[in-house]
Amino acid sequence: MEEKRLEEEKSCFKKYLLCIKKGWLIILILTLICSLTGLIIANFTFSKPYVEENFAVLNFRYKEEQNINYLEIVSKDNIDRCKNITKSLETGKSISTYKFVNIDETKDIKIEKKDGYYTIYCNPNCFNVSSEGEYSDAAAKGFLKHLTLLVLISDEEIEEYNNSDLKKNLVFDKFDKEFYETNSLVDKKLIIEYANPNAIELNKDAEIKYYLLWILPFSLLGIVVALVFIYIFKDKLETNLNKEYDNKEIYRTPFHLSFFKNSLKAFRDVKSLTLMGAILGLVMVCKFIPIPSGFGQLGIGFSYLFLSIGSMIFGPIPSLIIGALSDILGFIIKPSGTFFFGYTLNAMIACFTYALCFHKSYITFTRCLVARVIVNIFVNVILGSIWWGMMNNLVYDAVMIHLLTVSLPKNLVYLLPQSLLLFFVLKAVSMPLYQMNLMDEKISHSFSFF
Repeated sequence: MEEKRLEEEKSCFKKYLLCIKKGWLIILILTLICSLTGLIIANFTFSKPYVEENFAVLNFRYKEEQNINYLEIVSKDNIDRCKNITKSLETGKSISTYKFVNIDETKDIKIEKKDGYYTIYCNPNCFNVSSEGEYSDAAAKGFLKHLTLLVLISDEEIEEYNNSDLKKNLVFDKFDKEFYETNSLVDKKLIIEYANPNAIELNKDAEIKYYLLWILPFSLLGIVVALVFIYIFKDKLETNLNKEYDNKEIYRTPFHLSFFKNSLKAFRDVKSLTLMGAILGLVMVCKFIPIPSGFGQLGIGFSYLFLSIGSMIFGPIPSLIIGALSDILGFIIKPSGTFFFGYTLNAMIACFTYALCFHKSYITFTRCLVARVIVNIFVNVILGSIWWGMMNNLVYDAVMIHLLTVSLPKNLVYLLPQSLLLFFVLKAVSMPLYQMNLMDEKISHSFSFF
């Protein structure tokens, strides 16, 4: 009895090792998912242990002593006036960037008076007005110089100047250019000054250590979860299953010319065209059943299930048409915001991915997981965030915030449930599809986890 028990344990262990060998992709994907989860947590919880203070510094003085309260130069009223001027006081040319300057007068800017000259300190991030969302030295120079002059001009004079054809206003001559251009106190006219030059390097080292502290344990957690998952479903592995491939009805990989050419036959078959229409109709119905996801305006939908079934049946070329029509018709039937072709491209890529993974191939949970990783991470998170930023004319930082705080967490949370649901749905429809002569018998009877 003891020998028989040891033999059974040995057989079970071998089967488990075989499952691990066949499920290596599941281990890799779950490790990646958990690593991204650790990255998100680290991004939300990291706080810099050293304060990095950096300022755009402007040294200036007037040619003659002015009877003004110099603190008014950096007041909210003067900042708002400067944002609203439309013409340069120096050249008379139009100004378009000042309205994008964002200065909080209570914490972003201050002024000091030293021995007859003034120094303005301002947060450089206030001048992220370029298309890339980075610091603009030209905007900082112009804006800070104009602040020093606008306190000398009334609102009526500014309005008259903005609406006039004058090329230049003489008030700019009150700014001491010689002091500004030859001032020996600074090496440059406008500089970025770091209060703690070592803070950047210290922050970087601390940030790397903190991120690794979260990512590495989560990566190990992913491996453990994958091994437990494989152990639970090890009995689903058909060890004696001999999978046959003829590269006609069943393909080992989609990298065959006939894999794509044969999919064109669907356009010549009335039954296939009718079924395509029915699948598109079901996809349209799904668009009227919105389910909130809890992540901003992003919702959960089940249209991907019908799109994956259609892609599995008809192949790569028809799947591109199905994906495009699903997005275009969906927008026509239920408009939401502004139409953007990027989202149509997303639907086409998603359906094409399903076709490559499922069409005339043995369906496994691993393939379902791979398909959803491509769709969730590459299509929904990366491309979706790019299209969202382009539609809203957002800078890189805003796009990354949306990606890390909304899109990526949502798609990671629903990745595994969506993959499992996709596997069981495809398995459920396999027999009816075989009976309708839309799926090979060997494929319909050979669904497995690995």
